[in-house]
Amino acid sequence: MSDTAELKYTPGLSGNESHFFKWLIKVGEDIAEKNRKLLLENRTLQSEIERLKNINFIDETTGIHNKRYLQVRLKEEFARARRHGLPLSALFIDLDDFKAINDTHGHIIGDRLLKEVAAILAGLCRSEDALVRFGGEEFVVLMSDTDDREAVILAERIRKEIAEHLFVYESVEISLTVSLGVSTINDGDFEWVTDPEELIVTADSSMYRAKKSGKNNTCYVPLRPERENPLPSRCAERDYERISW
Repeated sequence: MSDTAELKYTPGLSGNESHFFKWLIKVGEDIAEKNRKLLLENRTLQSEIERLKNINFIDETTGIHNKRYLQVRLKEEFARARRHGLPLSALFIDLDDFKAINDTHGHIIGDRLLKEVAAILAGLCRSEDALVRFGGEEFVVLMSDTDDREAVILAERIRKEIAEHLFVYESVEISLTVSLGVSTINDGDFEWVTDPEELIVTADSSMYRAKKSGKNNTCYVPLRPERENPLPSRCAERDYERISW
């Protein structure tokens, strides 16, 4: 054997040491498997929490969001609009004489009608708009970065679409109209409007004014009565002659 040759020696493990290392590896594998299962359970739990949260925000009759969702979304959109100086608008929509429809045709057809109205509204709103069933036969549309002109235009589109739509359920044909109230918080309004609920309250008041004007009508009322009418008279020339101020 050469004097320069390297001698290699690998010490062996005793029986106890070999058993210990095998046990240690097994423990590591078990921990890894438990962690994997725990992670999977956490993901499943989080998905269930999100599902329940979504259910909590969904109206069962119409399938759209409910008033609880509006309360959350309104605060978020109000803060965003104030932070970036953007207008924020709301439509308050009430189905005219809906009680008479329920009394005549029953609540099952009434519920079907509400669901179809919700589908019509969803088709006219933007994906970023918050469409909610406020309660009973009332709906609200919350629109970010939307001024008063744009809000009134959408309100009139909704009014005309529903007035021209024939609701048919088996042998029952129903014609329906809606009254709409419009309100807008403009950039300059944030100096004195501190409660986002004022937007919805004003839209609601505008809707009742539309009701008193003969129903099947759209009414806009500014949050500040002393503020000059921000909508030009030529708006009526765009085939929106039924708008009341």
